Amino acid sequence: MPSRTLTPTNGLRSYPNLLVAVRNSLLHGQQKIEEARVLTYLETGRLINEHVRLNGGRAEYGAQVISRLARDLKIARTTLYQCTQFARYFPIVRHGGQLVWAHYRLFCQVDDEAQREALVEQTVKNHWTSPELQDRVREFNARDPDAGNAGDETISQRSSRPKPLSPKRGTVGVYRVVASGGGLAVDLGFTSYVDLPTTTKWREGSLVRLDSDGNFVAANDASKCDLYTYRAEVLRVVDGDTLWMKIYLEPGRWVKEKLRLRGLDCPELATSEGKTAKRLVNGLVAQARGVTITTSKPDKWDRYLSDVYLAQESGDDLFLNNHLLAAGQARRMDEYALTDWDGDLSKPE
Repeated sequence: MPSRTLTPTNGLRSYPNLLVAVRNSLLHGQQKIEEARVLTYLETGRLINEHVRLNGGRAEYGAQVISRLARDLKIARTTLYQCTQFARYFPIVRHGGQLVWAHYRLFCQVDDEAQREALVEQTVKNHWTSPELQDRVREFNARDPDAGNAGDETISQRSSRPKPLSPKRGTVGVYRVVASGGGLAVDLGFTSYVDLPTTTKWREGSLVRLDSDGNFVAANDASKCDLYTYRAEVLRVVDGDTLWMKIYLEPGRWVKEKLRLRGLDCPELATSEGKTAKRLVNGLVAQARGVTITTSKPDKWDRYLSDVYLAQESGDDLFLNNHLLAAGQARRMDEYALTDWDGDLSKPE
């Protein structure tokens, strides 16, 4: 660790001395900031986990608490979720400042404790940066955990890469006016409607959006392709292709739905391949800065299908459906079996 002793003033006449002094000051300060960040996030996660434990420990309650804290503290829900994972996986932080928060956030994407600990030791030994570690975590999460060594055949190697899906992405906040009894209503989606007054100027089929005052105005630049698109939160990953979602229909109104990813099928959760797919989705959701979904009408079993987009730190959006296909964790399908729709949000992980 660099010395904190101040450089004598007369030594600063020399630019090389100034360069060394400023470099040491910056490195020391940055290290202290990272150490404080790690300890802060650890304590934050510990507090949330303890609160949830004292209130029954259910996964659904934990998701509700994180959403409420995110709203009240104006902090990203993803950050709070990562804190709770961090506190569960690393109740004691070792390695004396060699690892930063970016490292720990990536470690938490590896569910297997032995594999996670091995990855920590390798990172410390090899002085991996967080981008270098990210490549290894992605490689591990795309591999069958029961396959043995890294040279064994992976899921993506056992099947040809399927053709990507054509994304169905609309615009958040665009709605359609529909007939409702003897009048008209705005269809918010998921069988939720807002009745319009009998004197409304809108006609059946009109596309509208809410203005800043909460009034419906014409969405003149929108088309039918913009409909049924929402901001959402992932409450729980059931398996690789099924998620419980909190879906915001409009400000102050939301619904909870279990959605199936459109156009694909992941292996059964009871298999090692299914566990790998679920772990991959959990990791991607944990990193996401936000979630946007576009839903299709229910399939023949009355299940809503969805295209899911995860906002990345880079500013880009990751199309989850195609990512699973490209990673070899899913196959394209148009029909689904009832047996892979099991799961109850009220049951803990």
